Amino acid sequence: MTRWILSACLLALTAAPAAAVDVRLDSYRNPKSENLRIFNHMYLDGVRGGLMASNAWLKRHGGQLLFCMPDDLALSSEQTEEIMLKSADKRSAKGEMVIALLLLWGMQDTYPCEKPAGEKTGSQ
Repeated sequence: MTRWILSACLLALTAAPAAAVDVRLDSYRNPKSENLRIFNHMYLDGVRGGLMASNAWLKRHGGQLLFCMPDDLALSSEQTEEIMLKSADKRSAKGEMVIALLLLWGMQDTYPCEKPAGEKTGSQ
């Protein structure tokens, strides 16, 4: 029994990196099974967490933030999905587009950072 569990865990660990490399928009919108739908949502939640962790690191080290979400706001999975899908629609994204990029762009659209004082935003 223990050998079977270890084999199953090893298989899951070796298969996960290949499956988790990228989730594409078409696969996200049209999962082939309920398990893939759940995986896609977990992947998107992981991307959200990674983007927020990157932003926190940039903030702590004085870097330029990727997006400027209010500190007291916690995004739900549903809100995250809505931001990503809205970004896809705005960009007329095709099925092969990576949802991680769509979420990043959507976060930038939804929570833009203010331009520093004195920075020019257009031609004069």
